Amino acid sequence: MRDRSRRARVQTGDLIVGFAEAQAHLDELGVDAMKAMAPSTHRIEAILELLNHPEHSLPALHITGTNGKTSTARIAAGLLGATGLKVGTYTSPHLQSVTERISLGGDHLSEAEFGAVYDHLRPYLGVVEGELEERLTYFELLTAMFFLWAADAVDVVVVEVGLGGRWDATNVVRSSVSVVTNIGLDHTALLGEDRLTIAKEKSGIIKPDSTAVIGELDPGVLAVIRDEAEGVGAAMSLIERDFGVIENNIAVGGRFLSLRSSVREYEELYLPLHGSHQGTNAAVALEAVTRMFPETMLDDDVVGEGLATVKVAGRLESIRPNDEHAPTVVLDVAHNPDGMSALVSSLLGEFAFEGVIFVVGILADKDHVGMLAELARAEGRVVATSARTVRSIEPKEIRDAAEALGLSCEIKDDVDTALDHALRSAAPGEIVCVTGSHYVVGEARTALLP
Repeated sequence: MRDRSRRARVQTGDLIVGFAEAQAHLDELGVDAMKAMAPSTHRIEAILELLNHPEHSLPALHITGTNGKTSTARIAAGLLGATGLKVGTYTSPHLQSVTERISLGGDHLSEAEFGAVYDHLRPYLGVVEGELEERLTYFELLTAMFFLWAADAVDVVVVEVGLGGRWDATNVVRSSVSVVTNIGLDHTALLGEDRLTIAKEKSGIIKPDSTAVIGELDPGVLAVIRDEAEGVGAAMSLIERDFGVIENNIAVGGRFLSLRSSVREYEELYLPLHGSHQGTNAAVALEAVTRMFPETMLDDDVVGEGLATVKVAGRLESIRPNDEHAPTVVLDVAHNPDGMSALVSSLLGEFAFEGVIFVVGILADKDHVGMLAELARAEGRVVATSARTVRSIEPKEIRDAAEALGLSCEIKDDVDTALDHALRSAAPGEIVCVTGSHYVVGEARTALLP
């Protein structure tokens, strides 16, 4: 049992501040999160040290990459849960509520549970911030909350990196298996202007004497990751060499898969997620779980159950509004050109429609021209809008780029108005697709599923 003596020196008292105060604190920190900060993990390390390092108490799977992190995390959590383990999952960003970031099995914490964790952490927060004379960031606070909660609630954790890897607040975890889903161009102002530099930053999560499961195929990128892994004595398991996708076919509501891990093959698996890229994510997740618990044979029933129960909101998520005459709405958080390419390929390959209206809002640090160039392949109409965040670009910038690519584009000032306009103007046979950022998809999902 872990020594809790140091934790006991901080008196928590009986004050229950609840979810509202936790949310207010996080909202306040959200503004500070936009300020430039030197890369460092000293704040998260300080509070976790005061808490007697709850992040070291559990087996951990750590996931980074440019695209597919959350889906891979959810699939891995489903597989682990099917073995009978209690699984804590930490993902980001959220769509509708910050509580989505911390989940037990397939369910995120309730507001009451979230508020109770914050209440438990708050006195330690005051001690650490007083000693450091600086505040934890939004993401650091949430990360500390996750580890504090997980230490007493679950058997194993699946942890998604927030940004990059090496200096991310989650990189305090001692993971036996690290995952790099893929490497693309995103967050270039912070992570580097080319894929090799980004690969070096992300592969910084690979721990000594661990295993790195890699879903990337580019030889140059793999060479960078291999150097990082060899530098800490980590083994590597590579897609197509050690594991992979044997079959990946369209099914009603998702995919039918046959997968190969480094141990054995699995056939006739159903994954209720659209997009051929989700088959790759499933292969990566399966190999990660296999490497994490090599002594546990994952039989057909466990893998089948683990995949069949996976839910990932906002990833080619199809919603039918209450009005039976309204078009189908597809929500997808694609927020870079690679993600948008996967979205369009999936729409064209898996959805039946005669036209598509894209409701698009994009953040200022994204390659909006590259994203719209991918959307142009679908030959749809665009409604440019802006989510409720200062990080959004002006809809006019989206319209100018869309029209330069030959796309018809209208502007609506907010997501609710843009979505309502798209639903009302859709012709028979058309669908509506909301995409461009987590913020836009989150606001649209709240409007559709209040």
